[in-house]
Amino acid sequence: MVFVVFILLVALLGFLLGSTNQQLTELNLLVVKLDLRVIDVAVIFLVTGILLGLIFSALFALQRKTRGWFRNTADKA
Repeated sequence: MVFVVFILLVALLGFLLGSTNQQLTELNLLVVKLDLRVIDVAVIFLVTGILLGLIFSALFALQRKTRGWFRNTADKA
């Protein structure tokens, strides 16, 4: 419970600081040029990193769970 409250407080602090910073930055991708606020760029990279971490950890956990499946089914046949 304390962990959830701490995460909510950190998110609230980030939201407050991010809403006061309105500085624009230019983000050049391969074919697109975007003018975004600094906080928007930070949130995009943060969410991308969290999603990639969750995907790779889920794949790793799935790999560890299914490690002996094919070996066990070959032994039974």
